[in-house]
Amino acid sequence: MKRWWSLVKKEWRSSWTVILLALVAVSGFDAWLAFKAPVWSVGINGGLAIGLSFILPFAGIAIATYVIGYLTMRNEWRDRTSLRLLSYPASGAGIISAKLLVAVFALTLIAVVAAAGTWLVTQRSLVLPPDIVQATKDILQLKPWERTLDIMWLVACLILGAAFIIAVGVFSFVIGTIAPRVSGLIAVIVYGLVGYLTSAFAPHAMYVFSFVPNPGLIVYRTVPRVREVIPLLPFWPALIGTIALVWVAGKILESEVDA
Repeated sequence: MKRWWSLVKKEWRSSWTVILLALVAVSGFDAWLAFKAPVWSVGINGGLAIGLSFILPFAGIAIATYVIGYLTMRNEWRDRTSLRLLSYPASGAGIISAKLLVAVFALTLIAVVAAAGTWLVTQRSLVLPPDIVQATKDILQLKPWERTLDIMWLVACLILGAAFIIAVGVFSFVIGTIAPRVSGLIAVIVYGLVGYLTSAFAPHAMYVFSFVPNPGLIVYRTVPRVREVIPLLPFWPALIGTIALVWVAGKILESEVDA
């Protein structure tokens, strides 16, 4: 475990400058929108500043989630540090899981800052869009324990979803290294194939794992006022899939050492 944490620290040291730049960019953008929000909400559009504060940072986070796994491994190969990395006293799965942890933590940290910025912009807006007002009323209808459970499940699903997507990116790149000349094409094909299989079989996986608690958002319909639970994610299949992708990619990495 100590060796694994040393890998996590190494990955953090090599990534913290990019993470800091992203945090500064998101904070600066939201601060500018918060300054403009009172004027825009009255004179232009009540939801313009709020929409920009939410859409742009989180769209960037979504794009980063899809490419960070591939780019992280690609940089190791481009900088010719892959063999040195693989010579560490850790398994291939341990190396990948260390990278995965740092990537998920970085994206979560940026998402928290972006969410705080959106909240600040919303507070600064003088006129709120009807959708936000209605959503606030719906949330207030929930009991305290229901709101807490919703937040916990939502955060857990977002983190797991990001981890799964990053693991797919890592797995795609590692598979591509089997045929270096067409590695990019193979990575794209593998990424698309895993994405298709995930979307096609996710409902079936959720049904198979219906005997265990699965996350869902508790909501109340306005008319009639009925309590419902909206499924969020096939949580346990996604967790198993993430572990399997990391393990298989790790085994392929270990074969690089033998080579």
